[in-house]
Amino acid sequence: MKRVFLLIAVFMLAKAGFSQDFHFSMFNENPLNINPALTGAFPGDHRMIVNYKNQWQSISDPFRTYSGSYDAGLFKKDAESGYLSAGIQFLNDVAGTSEFTTTKFDVSLAYHVVLGYTSTLSAGISGGFCQRSLNSSALYWDNQYDGNGGFDQTVSSGETSTFENFGYSDFSAGLMYSFATEESSMASNDGIKFNIGFASYHINQPKLTFANVDTEQLFAKYMVHARGQFGIFSSNTAVVAQGMFANQGPAREIVAGVGLRFMLTEQSHYTGFMKESALTIGAAYRVGDAIIPQLMLEIANFAIGIGYDVNTSGLNVASNSKGGTEIFLRYINPSPFRYQNKSFNKSFF
Repeated sequence: MKRVFLLIAVFMLAKAGFSQDFHFSMFNENPLNINPALTGAFPGDHRMIVNYKNQWQSISDPFRTYSGSYDAGLFKKDAESGYLSAGIQFLNDVAGTSEFTTTKFDVSLAYHVVLGYTSTLSAGISGGFCQRSLNSSALYWDNQYDGNGGFDQTVSSGETSTFENFGYSDFSAGLMYSFATEESSMASNDGIKFNIGFASYHINQPKLTFANVDTEQLFAKYMVHARGQFGIFSSNTAVVAQGMFANQGPAREIVAGVGLRFMLTEQSHYTGFMKESALTIGAAYRVGDAIIPQLMLEIANFAIGIGYDVNTSGLNVASNSKGGTEIFLRYINPSPFRYQNKSFNKSFF
């Protein structure tokens, strides 16, 4: 009985989680996790982003995901035909009652080549270390029940199987093409700009061994992503669109979204007290899983956004259609509204 429970508690978690990745619904605001070629691909010199997601709290212990990243263009101000960029990222995911934890640290490099006044080709690589662990003391075992409907977690489980932490190296690579019309900029909603990219994660497909009872291979993950902004003539409004397709072993994810971006204010020319700001309102759909309303406010160097997953899958019976809350905070220096150092900045978001 103990062994059966062990297999149910661990193997089902392993099969569902070991070979697949966690994700953010607002994937464009977690750029280093969708394509290393996005390292340094923004209108500014330095960028910091913090992400947080709390998922399925209405069902049981929630799944909590945290991410923090920093990236920068190296010698970007002096670049003419292209520039090198570097970034670092930390990710932490804690899942369910067993506190199945994934902790990852990555370093990424990318190079951005100017193809013309309005086009840029980017290539990036990343590598790092990932550790996985499980809190076996949080699990319930059959001999901790007294047979009369009572439960005493202080009673020894009697289990001898060990749940040892393990780690592995992980490598990824990607390409991206970006385009913008000459009038495009962050400070206006004129013109058109878009990017499209492809990335492969877990290229080395590392072996994952847990509790010395099973070995899984982490599937390579292939991602295609696109993002566009299309200005509405003679207005302060633009249509924004985004999409992402990911395939990892037997798992597939498709997300598509659309929204409107409104320029709210411009910076005051004399006092500087009034800062540029923009508001984006939209929604996305993860095929077969969730509708995701989203809101983002940009003020000068800062941006803050929030999204909420509303379950549409069979899980909504248990979750009451409540999926998860996701927020992010972004800081770019100098302000992306005024950063027009080089033409290739026009094609970046």
